[in-house]
Amino acid sequence: MSEQLHREQWLCFQVENEMYAHPAHQVREILSYIKPVPVPGSLACIEGVLNIRGEIVTIASCRHLLGMTRYAASEHIIIVETVVGLFGISVDEVDKIKLLNKEEMELTQASSDYSPVKATINDQQQLLILTDFDRCVKELENYE
Repeated sequence: MSEQLHREQWLCFQVENEMYAHPAHQVREILSYIKPVPVPGSLACIEGVLNIRGEIVTIASCRHLLGMTRYAASEHIIIVETVVGLFGISVDEVDKIKLLNKEEMELTQASSDYSPVKATINDQQQLLILTDFDRCVKELENYE
C-alpha cells in the first residue's frame, strides 16, 4: 500500500531509439504532428507556433532540446502545462502511461540550460529518461 502512495503517472514517449517520460498531470493533450508557423529570430529548438483553440502555443523540437543533430520527422506534439503557460513538444512516438515510483528515480545533471532531462529510472528492465519541460521553458523565456 505505501509503495502505491509514492507512484505517479508518467506519459512515455520516444525520440529516436530512447524512451522518455513526462509527468502525466502536466500533459494537456497529444496531437498528431501539425507543422507550426515559423517565428523569425527564434532559437533553433523552436519550430514555431500553433493556434490551439484560440491560444497561441510555442512548439519546440524535443530533438533539439536534447542536443540531437540528426533530423527526422516528428509524429506527435505533446502539449504540456508549464509555469509560463502551454508549451508544445514535438516527439517521434507517444507510447503509454506508466506508474513510476519516485523513490527509484536517479537525478541527473543537465547537459545544457535548455535540456529537459531531469532523472532516469529503470522500469522493468527498460531505462526511462524523465523530463522536466518547466525548467527549459523558463530558460527559453529568458532568451532575448
